[in-house]
This record gives sequence, structure tokens and C-alpha cells, in this order.
Amino acid sequence: QVCRIPSQKGGAMPSMSRSVSALVFLVAASGDDAEELKKAYVAPKVDGLHFVETFDGDVWSRWENSEAEKYNGRLAVAPRQQEALVGDLGLQVPEEAKHYGSSVKFQPISVEEQGSFAVQFEAKFEDGLTCGGSYLKLYDSAGQKASAFKDDTRYVIMFGPDRCGQSGKVHFILQHKSPVTGKWEEKHLKDAPAVPSDKQSHLYGVVIQPDNSFQLYIDGEKKVDGNLLTSMQPPVNPPKEIDDPEDSKPADWVDEAKMDDPSASKPDDWDEDQPFKINDPAASMPSGWLEEEEKKIADPSAARPSDWDDEEDGEWEAPVIDNPACKVGCGKWSPPTINNPQYKGKWAAPKINNPAYKGEWSPRQIDNPEYFVDEAPYKIPTIDAVGIDIWTMNKGIIFDNIVVDSDPEKVLAFGEQTFKPRHDIEAQIAKLSMRSEGWLKWLTDKIAENMVAFMVTAIALLCGIMWMICRPGRPAPRSRETGSNESPTRKRSDSPSRTSKDEASSEKTEKDKEKEKEKEKEKSKEGGLGDLSERS
Repeated sequence: QVCRIPSQKGGAMPSMSRSVSALVFLVAASGDDAEELKKAYVAPKVDGLHFVETFDGDVWSRWENSEAEKYNGRLAVAPRQQEALVGDLGLQVPEEAKHYGSSVKFQPISVEEQGSFAVQFEAKFEDGLTCGGSYLKLYDSAGQKASAFKDDTRYVIMFGPDRCGQSGKVHFILQHKSPVTGKWEEKHLKDAPAVPSDKQSHLYGVVIQPDNSFQLYIDGEKKVDGNLLTSMQPPVNPPKEIDDPEDSKPADWVDEAKMDDPSASKPDDWDEDQPFKINDPAASMPSGWLEEEEKKIADPSAARPSDWDDEEDGEWEAPVIDNPACKVGCGKWSPPTINNPQYKGKWAAPKINNPAYKGEWSPRQIDNPEYFVDEAPYKIPTIDAVGIDIWTMNKGIIFDNIVVDSDPEKVLAFGEQTFKPRHDIEAQIAKLSMRSEGWLKWLTDKIAENMVAFMVTAIALLCGIMWMICRPGRPAPRSRETGSNESPTRKRSDSPSRTSKDEASSEKTEKDKEKEKEKEKEKSKEGGLGDLSERS
């Protein structure tokens, strides 16, 4: 049987071809629409801002990679994989599973009396973010060059997204110096917002106000409205009193509020050995239950195949089937169990108030020798550098449009100028992508939910298609020129055999000889010379 692929003039293949063509057209059209949405990048206006980094021009004349040995990765200036503003560059993480350390210095900025502070930047996870950070460290370089920046460089503010597995947050950490001990301590935002989970660009910003309030923004939307005095952990100001480290709980201290009733005793009829469940005494073995029979038996109708070889195939055993005699049941019968009405469990004495109870013990409080009150933590220390110190399992992280200033309004306005146009285009491209890929996601989700059903259906469809293509007696494809079902070439069976050709040739030779003899006789009758040898 020869399988012939159906022509384009019939069968199931054309509809599938049209579906694929339609899909290709849809994807191509979406791609064209996405290209039309894109705009050429125009460098933003940065006048009046304290520090701005858009990663235009000669970036590495400003930024320096850390000299520390641990940083085995090198950030790169590169465009985004999917550009919204064509020609815009950012600082890219090019390889996964590496440490990256780079820094840039700028003119010092400090928060004066009744002053404010704001920092903002964009980050995009082109390949997603499963485990890694994309935060900034703002610090005081203390006169050192940017390449001296490393992981233990003391920072003033650490801010930005960080995720590993299911745990992810947008960090806001402030390092605060104790005026009593001179030690720096990290103060973490208690309720940090979650990191966006998509692969689009996002804008992260934090603003510190002169009343100690602060606001954390994502994509220009306020996500946290907190206060440096109450929203950080541990708090900026330590407690006035602390536990006395020299105090300990007295040996005779009783902190159990309840006790066993000493006058109680177990009742005589309390049987702790009674089980929770017992066999149902009212149950009996059903009629027809065969305890001596096995539930499974060897198939009595099975026979050893004639070509079975014990040496090669092993010892032959008949297949096992359900025992037809076990219509009611087979094997040892056991009665069902019920709750034991005599069960009481282990006896325990009832509880009463403890007359010796003194309450829950706690150490006495003493004055905290490190106590202080900072009423203005908004006055953060001088900052003159921004550093990137990250380890990530994902490549494709893009940093862009870093801005630092003492005027929050200017910083937020800069985000409107730079981020919003990109965000709007990326959102429209994402919608186009969802439109062209939505059917595929729906299909894969359904397959994942119903894998067994999908496999059965796929096999059935495949078998059906193969049967339609290869079924016996199917006419040959019709010729395009004649519209006939006949083949344009003559079949071998239609040609005369070699034997027939030889017989025809021999018959033709005999007839030729007879014709020549007839001609000779006619010449003799007409008075011709005839054969001279015969005359002599």
C-alpha cells in the first residue's frame, strides 16, 4: 500500500495549512504593529538636577568597575532586547551567576535643615528575576576613587528590588549612626512592597521629607507612606530601658497558672486499655464469600506460545485475571470497625488554679546606656557616589535613568519625562504580544491541566489522519493538467511483453520471405531472364 499525501484540493490538510498561515499572518502583523509603536530615543533634559545618569555618551569615563577580586562579572552598556525607545542604552547585566560591582562619583549632596532627598531609577528584568538583586547603594566615598567600592563599603541608603524564589521585596534600608556608640546600624523598612513579576521596565523611587516621613514609589504610584521614626526595624531611636542582663529568674518562681487537681483520682470503671475502634459485633460474613479462594488466578484459557523459549524468554507464566468465582468476595473476611462505646482514653486529672502562681517572669528593666533620641533622621549623611553591588542568577537586568536630587518634585517629573513614554509603548506591545500568543498560552494551560486526555486525543487524531491518508483503495491524486485520475505515464502492465514482441517479429520475417517468392514467380511469367544458372 502506497501512502499519497492529499493534494491542496481536498482533505484535512488545507484547513490546517490555512490555520498556520493565519497564525503566521497574525504574528507578523503584530510584529509590524509593534515596530510602528516604537519611537526614536531623545536624550532627556537634565538641567537643574543634582546627578543624572542616562548612560549616554562615554559611560566608562564616568563609571568604574570595582577592583575587588570577588566581582567576576562586568556590566555592559547595551540596548534593550525589545526596544520601545530605539537607540536608548542602559547598564546591562550580560551574564548570569556572577558578582557585579561598579560605581560612579558625583558632587556631594547633603540634606540641610528642613531639606528633602530623593532618588529614582529604572530597572528591567529582560529574562525575568528568579534570584538576584537590582538595587543601588548610595554612599560617601570618603575621598576614595570609584573603583575602591566593594560589598562592605558602608552605604547610607540601599534601595531597589531583590528577589530569590518566592521571597521578593523592594528594599529601603537606611544606615544610621548612633551618637552614643558611634556605630552604624541598618534600619529596614518593615513592610516593603513586592517586586513586579513581569519583564517590562519599572520605575523605583523613594523620597525623604523634612518631617521624617518618606514615600516609596513604583512606576510613579505611591506604594508606601511611612515615617523614619516608626516604620523602620529596628527603630532609629533605641528603647529608653532594656532588660537587665544580670537578672535571672529565681529558682522558686512558679509561672504555671494552672495545676493538676491533687484531690482528683481516676474512677474505678475507667479502662485506659479500651481501643478507640472495635469490630462491629453485628456484622457477619456475606453469603457467597469464599475465604479459601484467591482474588486473582492464572488465566485458565491462556496457552504457552509455540515459539516460547525458556532459555531466552524465561519461564512462561499464564497471565493473571480476576477470579470469576469471587462475585461476592474472596480471601479472609474481616468485619467493619465501629467506634468503641467503652473507649475513654488516657485519664488525666482536671486543672485548677495554681495557688503558688506568681505570674510570667521577666527580667527587671534598667536604663539603656546606649539610649539616644534623634528627632531628625531625615538629615542623612553626605552622599557622593552610587554603586551597584549585586549577585544574580539572571542575566538581562537593565539599569537606566538614575537621578539624585534634593527636590522630590523635580525627580518625579524626570520620571514622567523618561519612564512614562517607554512604559506606555511597552504596555501596548505587551497587549499585541498577548493577542498573538494568547491562544498558545490557553492551549498549553489546558494541556497541562488535562495531560492524559490530551495524549489520548492526540494519538486518536494522528491515527485518524494516517488512516485517511493511507487507507486501501484510495484513488490516486488527480492530474492537474487533465483532471483525470489516470496516471500521466503508462503502467508497465499496459506494455506488450518481450515474448509477444519476439513472436510478432518472427511472424513478420516469414511473411516477407513468401512475398519475395511470389515476386520471383511473377518475373518468370513475364519473360524475364530469370536465373542464368538454371538455364545452363
